[in-house]
Amino acid sequence: MFSILIALICIVFFLLFVVGLVLTLKSTFQFFVTKNATKKQLLSSVIGTFLFLSIFVVTAIPTFGNSSNATTKVSTKSNGYDFKNIKLGMTQKEVSDKLGKPSSQDDRVMTYGNNTLYFADGKLNGGSPKFIQQQVNQKNSNEKQKKSDDSNNEKSAAQYFGSKSTQKLAEQASYVPRTQMSNGNMMYSETISNIKMYRIDDYQTGVTTVYKADESKEDGLGAILYQGKTVAQEKPKTTIVY
Repeated sequence: MFSILIALICIVFFLLFVVGLVLTLKSTFQFFVTKNATKKQLLSSVIGTFLFLSIFVVTAIPTFGNSSNATTKVSTKSNGYDFKNIKLGMTQKEVSDKLGKPSSQDDRVMTYGNNTLYFADGKLNGGSPKFIQQQVNQKNSNEKQKKSDDSNNEKSAAQYFGSKSTQKLAEQASYVPRTQMSNGNMMYSETISNIKMYRIDDYQTGVTTVYKADESKEDGLGAILYQGKTVAQEKPKTTIVY
């Protein structure tokens, strides 16, 4: 909460600096060009601008500097043991090679004094030391970001595939497989950025739907990645007879 308040204060002083800078430029123009400002007014604008800038810098650098370096200040030591060389994914043998013989041990847990390390499938996946917890938090954050990036990539690829005109797909018939469905609709399949997708053009509704391939489903259609009026928006060619 305190850091948010400081950040808001920084923003306020930055905005004041911008306003002061504009006024300084205006006073400078009036002093040297239109002669409508006095030297005292110009000096006041300059001093005010640099005052706001100084306050912003003094407040912002420690605040944002500390927040950016916060992850590096977690101590690697806990209860007499130093965990700086202990990384997630290590085996129990690798951990004991670094820390020595544990106080107690089984297939899922190793303890070093009051410190507990947790294992799954023979690999370190968590623990009570703050340094280990930091690694877990960073891993979760990375996985969340990767999941978000993967989702965005899938949607972008599906939109590209689903937005192609039927004429374009016809031109790409040699490498975009298609199947005439029993209800008259057309299904296409394509792999973009290692993402296999199926596109179905519904000529009754005019809706194009792109599905992510899912081999576990009977029809092979997984989550919907894109829907649009691609078919309906394609204007029929008009033939003019003279």
